[in-house]
Amino acid sequence: MSADRAARPSSTDHEAVIGDLRAKLREAEETLQAIRYGEVDAVLVNESGSNQIFTLVNADRPYRSLIEQMKEGAVTLSEDGVVLYGNRRLGEILGAPLEQIVGSNIKRFFVGGEAAKFERLLAATGAEPSRAELRAGLDGKHAVSVFISINDIVSESGAARLIGGVVTDLTEQHEIDARFSHARKMEAVGQLSAGLAHEFNNLFQTVCGNLSLIRLRPHDAAGVRKWTESSLKAAHRGSKLTSQLLAFSSTQQIDVQPVEMEKLIRDMAQLLRTTLGPEIRVHYELHAPGVRVLADKTQLELAILNLSINARDAMPGGGALRITTSVRAIESDPELVPGQYLELSIADTGYGMDESVRARAFDPFFTTKEIGEGSGLGLAQVYGIARQSGGAARIASAQGTGTTVTLLLREALSLAISVVKDVVPLEIARAKIKGAIILVIDDDEDVRSLLVESLSFAGYEVCEAADGDAGLALMERNRPDLVLMDYLMPGLTGAEVVKVARQRGFDMPVIFATGYAETSELDAAIGFKATVLAKPFSLGDLYEAVDAALEGKGQKGLGDPDANR
Repeated sequence: MSADRAARPSSTDHEAVIGDLRAKLREAEETLQAIRYGEVDAVLVNESGSNQIFTLVNADRPYRSLIEQMKEGAVTLSEDGVVLYGNRRLGEILGAPLEQIVGSNIKRFFVGGEAAKFERLLAATGAEPSRAELRAGLDGKHAVSVFISINDIVSESGAARLIGGVVTDLTEQHEIDARFSHARKMEAVGQLSAGLAHEFNNLFQTVCGNLSLIRLRPHDAAGVRKWTESSLKAAHRGSKLTSQLLAFSSTQQIDVQPVEMEKLIRDMAQLLRTTLGPEIRVHYELHAPGVRVLADKTQLELAILNLSINARDAMPGGGALRITTSVRAIESDPELVPGQYLELSIADTGYGMDESVRARAFDPFFTTKEIGEGSGLGLAQVYGIARQSGGAARIASAQGTGTTVTLLLREALSLAISVVKDVVPLEIARAKIKGAIILVIDDDEDVRSLLVESLSFAGYEVCEAADGDAGLALMERNRPDLVLMDYLMPGLTGAEVVKVARQRGFDMPVIFATGYAETSELDAAIGFKATVLAKPFSLGDLYEAVDAALEGKGQKGLGDPDANR
């Protein structure tokens, strides 16, 4: 019995074992805590059921205090992306306590699809750095843009692969970029406003002066005709300027169709001679007879005119302007799809551009001219026209050797030819469909009055309304054969008027006479049986659009009220 009692552990032995276990547990907890905070040079990682110990170089220990002071996040990763070490700034950037980051795979801290992007970055990492901009944040909360650069850390042969990296918070940089961009835009608006004010004040002076002369001498038939023509020319110049602005902003839907380039250039020859003056010698080298390109004819003319004027301004003492065309096959180009292109080049012998100016020449609002002498829209508009037409624009220039601007435009395979119709003379404008009733809806009293008088002069029966609700009420009473209205109006927009009218059973054609530039939005809003007549338009354009709309509807139903229901 005494031997059995001697073999059993005493309570004192149990207490010693328990104390030893507690000490080991406390030591393990302290070690784990030190590992979490990067205070030791070893990290134990358990992945796929196996343990790996990563030992960092002891010589790095003195630099840890410097790393903790970095503005950027510092990180050491395993081959699979597990965080072995991170400084405190890394935790601040990723938005999580450092103890949650160390030992975790860093990809869990990238938002959404950014994790897959990081995996590709990690797979490409080697001796040379791999870099990318990603969105980071714990579980997608408070995500920020970060720039991460990682590469292999040189280690002893046979040691586990380590990857080191730097993570930079781009929030402040993006804010600085946004402020700088806003400042540039405000400067550009100031330059643009000054240029537009100068141009439009000249136009308004011409129009207002001529109208004053007409009011003073209404019985002077020859004078009235002369002053009227002068006013119309000034208004046409204003229309061209707004078209240029809309083409630059890419909000106006251009009319892309086959255009015979060399015919267009020959037709512009007289205009170019007049505009450029006798000191500029224009040479033509046209090597693409009959070739048509896909472009908007009016915008293309404007682009050639702008390029020619820029060339003239670069040759203040006179010089030569060379316009050339040729056909070029494009097979591999970063901007262009493969195919046949017409290459149009306009070259001058002016003072040229240095590299800094050439690099920004297509930038919106950028100009080297004095304020009031140029808005900076010319070359930007040329670039926009080329891109909208599926082509490209390039510049070759050097100081003292002149400048060459080249447009590459898609060749049109279609044989369709655009026919420009003559403007309908006022003295022969007559209603083609007798008895047709036209409802005019426009909130601008002056515009509405002009439209009503113009249509009445042509022989149509016209009723008018100042807003959409009044227009819908007139539809019930007058049963119009055509509605001509503005798009943007107080209350109901033109599209909303059409929607209500269709719901009430009205099926007449609609013409939107509008200065609203977002034609793609118009197309989506208008949809069924509608035509867009862009302001400003001539009376000939008005009569042509009205006749086409009514003829498209046909004679049926003009005298039958039930046909419009």
